[in-house]
Amino acid sequence: MPNESHRGINMLPQKQRQRLRIIHLGWLAMVVAVACSILVSREREALSFAWLGLAALPGLTGYLLLGPDRLLNQFAPSFLVIAWTVFAAFALALSGAAMSPLAVLFVIAPLVALSLNNSSMAAEASIFGAGAYFVAILLSEIGILPMGEAVPGFSSVARLLAFAALVTCALLVWYLARGQEQLVAAAADQPPLAEVSHPAKATIPVPADSGVLLLDVTPDGMIRGADGDRLGLPAIGAGTLLRDILDASTPPAKLLTASAMAGEAVLANGRKIAFCATPYEGGTHIVLVDRQAQEGKVPPVDAETRARDAVRQRTAFFASLGHDLKTPLNAIIGYADMMRHGVRGPLPEAYQDYPAIIHDSGQELLLMVEDMLDLAKADADRYRLEPEPVDLSASALSVIRQLENQAERAGVKLRLKADGEVWAQADARAVRQIWQNLVSNAIKYSDSGSAIVLDAEISGNAAILSVADKGAGMSEEDVRLALEPFAQGGNARGVKGTGLGLAVVKRFAELHGGQIDIRSTLGKGTRVSVTLPRAHDADVEPVDDAAQ
Repeated sequence: MPNESHRGINMLPQKQRQRLRIIHLGWLAMVVAVACSILVSREREALSFAWLGLAALPGLTGYLLLGPDRLLNQFAPSFLVIAWTVFAAFALALSGAAMSPLAVLFVIAPLVALSLNNSSMAAEASIFGAGAYFVAILLSEIGILPMGEAVPGFSSVARLLAFAALVTCALLVWYLARGQEQLVAAAADQPPLAEVSHPAKATIPVPADSGVLLLDVTPDGMIRGADGDRLGLPAIGAGTLLRDILDASTPPAKLLTASAMAGEAVLANGRKIAFCATPYEGGTHIVLVDRQAQEGKVPPVDAETRARDAVRQRTAFFASLGHDLKTPLNAIIGYADMMRHGVRGPLPEAYQDYPAIIHDSGQELLLMVEDMLDLAKADADRYRLEPEPVDLSASALSVIRQLENQAERAGVKLRLKADGEVWAQADARAVRQIWQNLVSNAIKYSDSGSAIVLDAEISGNAAILSVADKGAGMSEEDVRLALEPFAQGGNARGVKGTGLGLAVVKRFAELHGGQIDIRSTLGKGTRVSVTLPRAHDADVEPVDDAAQ
C-alpha cells in the first residue's frame, strides 16, 4: 500500500491538489466558526475547546501535507486518511457512540482517499470505519460507552461539528463528480481510436540484458515507470523512490537536477553507472547505463553507430514538424498584417503600434522555426532543392520590405547596392532565407544610426550575394562558433538567439555547391558573402519573356 499511496499523491495534478487543500481549509474555517459560537454562548466549557483542537487536526494535516513541501507529499495520503479515521473514532466515542450524529465523519476518510486517486486506501478506510462503528455499538450494549450521551464538554460541539462534516462530505462528493465530468469531457474531445502515449513510453523496447535502464521520475523523486535492464535491482518499479536504488553517497538530486546533462553515479547494489537526465514538464527522464556491462558487450564503433542512428531518427522527427508549426504562425502574421493595414477599419490609437510588433515578432519566430526545420531536414538528407533562375536583387528588395520595420525600430537603414538583375540558378525559398538570416543578424548586431548594405554581383560562373554591416564584428573564434549549429560567438553582447542563422546559410550554400565567406573585424563590422551557381542566359531569357 505505501507504493500506491505515494504514486497517488505524486501524480495528483496541481489544480486537483489545490482544490482538495481548499476543502481542508474550509473544514478548519468551520471549526473556528464553531469555536466562535461557543465563545459567544453561555455554555463555555474548557473541554469544548479541547475537543475542537482535536477536530482541527485532520483539517490542519490536509492543509499542510497537500502544500508545496515535496518531502511531506511522499507520505501525505496515509497520514491524511489515518488522521480523518482516528478523529472519527474518537469523536464517535466522545459524542454518544452508535447514536452519535458524528458517525458521518467515517464517510470523509474514504472520500478523501478517492480524491487522492487511491481506491484501495478508500476501501481500507471504509472497512475500518464500519468496524469502528460496530465496536462502538458493542461497547454501548455492554455499558462501556454511554448510549446517546456525549462526554461533558462535547455535547454542544457535536451537533455543530456534525453539520460541518455534512458540508465537507458534500464538497468532496461535488469535487469527485466534477472531476469525473472533466474526465468524460476530455475523453469526448479526443479523436476516435487515437492513441495517447505517455512521454516516458519508449518507442523502441529496451532488451532486458542490454545494461540500459530507462526511468521516468516525478519531481518528488518517485519512479513512475521503468523499462529495460533492471541492473540487479529486482524490486525496482512504479512507486519506488529514486533514493532507494542509489548508494548513500549518491543523492537523488544529482540525477533530478542534472538539467539534461550526463554524469556518473553508484547504485545501491554497488554497480557503477553512467546516467543522462532530461527534465520535462511532468518530471525527468533518466537513462542509466551499466558501465561495466557496456564496456564488455558493446564495441566502441557499434556504440557510435547507434548514437548516430538515434540522432538521425530524432532529426527526422523534427524535420516532419514543418506544417504543424508553421501553419499557426502564418495565421498570426496574416491577421496582424490585416490589422496593421486597417482592412477591417482603423484600430484605436492606443493599439495602433501593436499589430506591427506582432507581425515583426511573428516573422522572426517563423524564421527561427524555418531555420530549425531546414537544418533538421538537411541533416536527415530530406531537403530537396528546386533550382531555377532567381533574381538575387529582386529577392533582396523583398526581404528589405519585410524587415524594414524591424530595422527602423533598431535605428538601422537597409540599402541595396546592386542596381540591376543578378541571376542565380538556385532554390528561390533557400535564397530568400539566406537573405533573411544575414539581414536579421546584421540588424541585431548593428549600432543605431548605422547602415546595412545588401549587394549582388556576377563573378565568372558564380552569383555572389553579400550583406555588410558596421556592427560589433567577430574574432576568428567567433566566426568558427557562428558556423556551428546552436552556438554563438563572444560578440553576442547579450542578444538572444538560437545560433542557427549562419549555420543554416552555410548548409544552404553547400547544398547549392557554393560556399560562405565571412570577413570580420572586431569593433568595425562584418561582411558575409554567399556564392551560388550562376544561371545560364538560355534559362534566364524565358523568365524575362514571361515577365514582359
